[in-house]
Amino acid sequence: MALLLGIAACSSSETGGSAAAPMMPNNANADASGSGAAKQGSPPAPGQQQGQQANAPVQERKLVQTARVDLLVKDPFEAISRARSVATGTGGFTGQEDSSGDRASITLQIPADRFDSAIEQLLQLGKPTAQHKQATDVTEQVVDLDARLATQRASVDRMRALLGKAQSVGEIAQIESELTKRESDLESLQGRRDALGTKVALSTVTLQVVKESSPAAAPVEARGGFIDGLDDGWTAFGDFWRVATTVLGALLPFLVVVAIPAGLIFHFRRKRMFSR
Repeated sequence: MALLLGIAACSSSETGGSAAAPMMPNNANADASGSGAAKQGSPPAPGQQQGQQANAPVQERKLVQTARVDLLVKDPFEAISRARSVATGTGGFTGQEDSSGDRASITLQIPADRFDSAIEQLLQLGKPTAQHKQATDVTEQVVDLDARLATQRASVDRMRALLGKAQSVGEIAQIESELTKRESDLESLQGRRDALGTKVALSTVTLQVVKESSPAAAPVEARGGFIDGLDDGWTAFGDFWRVATTVLGALLPFLVVVAIPAGLIFHFRRKRMFSR
């Protein structure tokens, strides 16, 4: 009975802890493990903690950075190859790649502290036509998940302690069921925290390259005068004569085939007329 009352007390305390979890400070993990409990003292008031988060230095903020760079290049495949070298050179790696004709794109994962340096190197691969950078502040989400993880770990530890004191089969079954549920919630929270931490640690850069088109032909200078007109006339006459002879050459075989029978018919008809 004492163990069952303990489970009920843990459940009620977890309900209150979950509601207050988003307001716990960053050092909640240290409080849960017990390593820093003596140094931290009592937690700050909710209003005081919100003020601390709002006044946190810029370098301590958790940012998810993304960027897109569009370039005109002479050789798209060479540019993509050099972009891979930029990613690996900064300690990152490459993601999805697409290529179609004179276009190609690649997704790069760059360490957050080398984000600006990598973009500067990518801009040197060709002629920039578009550039877009974005940073999303996820500091409050990180603080909230860390606090909820600390609370959930403490909850799992308490249930394991109760399981060690259980004596009857009914008590063990009930505690194990509750422990499994809380461990599942802990794994889910840990997965969300890891995914968010990866987004903060690695910035995403999408590079799109397009092959430069051939240079436009130089404009023709205006011409005028008798000599220029005569030259244009001879050029036009030559073009006409060339077209006429081409057409005649194409029709000549047909004319020969038609002319021979027509000539014979005309000859015999004329001979018959004179014979009468």
